[in-house]
Amino acid sequence: EKVPCGLSNSNTLHTKRYIVATKSGHETNIGKDCGKNYFSVDFELMASKFDRDITEQENRELLWNFSFQLEELEAKIAALREGKSGADWVHKHSQALINPSPRMPIEVVRRMVAMVKTKSNVLYVQREATGQEIEDQEIIQRKKIERPYYFDEAIAEIQGIEALYVENDLRRLLVLNLEENIKTFKAKNIDQMTYAELAKWKKWAVSVDLILDTAGAAVAYGRELLTHENLAPLLKTLEEGPERSLFRTYLDMIREGA
Repeated sequence: EKVPCGLSNSNTLHTKRYIVATKSGHETNIGKDCGKNYFSVDFELMASKFDRDITEQENRELLWNFSFQLEELEAKIAALREGKSGADWVHKHSQALINPSPRMPIEVVRRMVAMVKTKSNVLYVQREATGQEIEDQEIIQRKKIERPYYFDEAIAEIQGIEALYVENDLRRLLVLNLEENIKTFKAKNIDQMTYAELAKWKKWAVSVDLILDTAGAAVAYGRELLTHENLAPLLKTLEEGPERSLFRTYLDMIREGA
């Protein structure tokens, strides 16, 4: 709230104010603007240093409080990562869908990357149009259509595609943003940190809950994505042969939770 300035000849209401003591021992409150007007550069320097000292003290206290929660935080990360359908399992099998490798058909990777890029979960296959469908299109387009003619036909919606979005990368969230930073933070002496270090680590500490929530949501998306039933429609995009067999092996693996 706004409070009147303590200077006798000022009626200004201030929101940002300080308690000042004069050489004679009198104490009063003074606003930032009045302090600058009456005491010039000296007041500005003292006020800036005071603000910086307060910020430094608050950040140091926040980081000390945060340090006492590290054991609980590490337990949460471990619980999220481990076990069947945990973050490690989700990351391993979801990344296989968008990174070319000998254990994944390149056509599957191509289609999944395209869906992630467009943020669409609809899976299409091409089919040859019938004679009647071509005639209908010629009427609609008012031109002769070269044969053969193909349609993109939606065959399925792949659920949990959000697990593949870059912002939901579980290695970046849990290993790089949390575990690696926890290791580095533990090696620091909070009382010896500079103003800049305190600001940096405070920014990270207050982001931890959001990172954990994002990781939890990413795991949930991954569990939705990585089911045999959800991904089986991709078999229809593959020719019968080695690639289809390869993808069947992948589907069996995720069904068994391997």
